[in-house]
Amino acid sequence: MGHSMFRTGLLGKALLVLTLVGTTLLSVVPPANAAETWEYLGTDQGVKVWRKEVAGSGVFAFRGEITANVHIGKLVSVFIDRNQRKYWVDRFDDTKTLDMPTPLSEVYWIKFKLPFPVSDRDYILRADAMGDVANKIFTAKIKSVVDPRKPKDDCCVRAEVYGTYYKFTALPGTPERTKLEVEVHTDPKGMLPDWLINLIQKKWPSKTLSGLLARVQKVNPPPFAELANWHTQ
Repeated sequence: MGHSMFRTGLLGKALLVLTLVGTTLLSVVPPANAAETWEYLGTDQGVKVWRKEVAGSGVFAFRGEITANVHIGKLVSVFIDRNQRKYWVDRFDDTKTLDMPTPLSEVYWIKFKLPFPVSDRDYILRADAMGDVANKIFTAKIKSVVDPRKPKDDCCVRAEVYGTYYKFTALPGTPERTKLEVEVHTDPKGMLPDWLINLIQKKWPSKTLSGLLARVQKVNPPPFAELANWHTQ
């Protein structure tokens, strides 16, 4: 990854991010370029939310952003801990690692429980995480892949992630503050109409970021060691 800290202590634990980052029935596209237009929808649970149309899709992409008084190391400590996932990931049900192509990459199956009569959804995802030490930014990206080790079965509708993007930026000053950003575009497949998907997914950025922040505040973990000085250097 070009940074030695992500080949040592963070290297092992960061693998857990790769399962966590696909933490919903939704998923995120890479950051929009200047030519793309986001429509601001307002603030929900302290999270600013936008949406935009995607060519060839009836489903909107959504993004969320919030700046919180939380150390980036504490945030990442919870984010990469798969034992914490069940406490803040919306509708999470089960997961299984299929492969680890690199120390910061993972191919995995993940399942989400939906209320009756809607069928549960599952995904096969490839996730990659990295740390930008110079700019104090931690990112994780995800997309759907095909893997014969976990074929479709009767448990779920196999959904598709077009791309997922999480970005955590350590801000300088006191108290420690972190900017959290997430973007999402997915196709849950099945018989759900586009208008219903858009209605549900509109809440995903705020549920995801506020849920993660609430869990960090509750458990108050020590900062992840490799990120401990990101607010001061």
